[in-house]
Amino acid sequence: MNRIILLFAAVMILSGCAGISGGIPGHGVDLHKDSKIAVIYLGARDCHFCSQWEENEQQRFLTSEEIKHLEFQKIVRNTFHRNLQPSDFKDDLKWLYESVKMDNGTPTFVVLVDKSVVLKIAGVDKWDKEVMPLLTELIKKKQAQYN
Repeated sequence: MNRIILLFAAVMILSGCAGISGGIPGHGVDLHKDSKIAVIYLGARDCHFCSQWEENEQQRFLTSEEIKHLEFQKIVRNTFHRNLQPSDFKDDLKWLYESVKMDNGTPTFVVLVDKSVVLKIAGVDKWDKEVMPLLTELIKKKQAQYN
């Protein structure tokens, strides 16, 4: 039984879930008044699901209350058939390449807090189910630091 628990803990650590209390993104993330929350969108011009997200969800997001409290950047390559390259990233995000280079699914959403990856998830259906709830929670936590 102890081996199973140790194996599970190792899998959680390697998958990036262990740094987040309870394995739930956003819980246990240290935020302060000056924390920077960012969303990075990784897409491709020939990705049907990316086009769908950009036409619908992105437009709603850009007019949302949440957008006022974070930075949003897009990295869009010409085709999802080409792996991400360091040259796809602006200079201020080149460090992120190592964290996402093996994930070529599109669209992919990366949530950062102070240059730490809090969530990295692929799939247009994950936007409403996981990304937006996490952003709302992180923004509330950050705003609570002002009280």
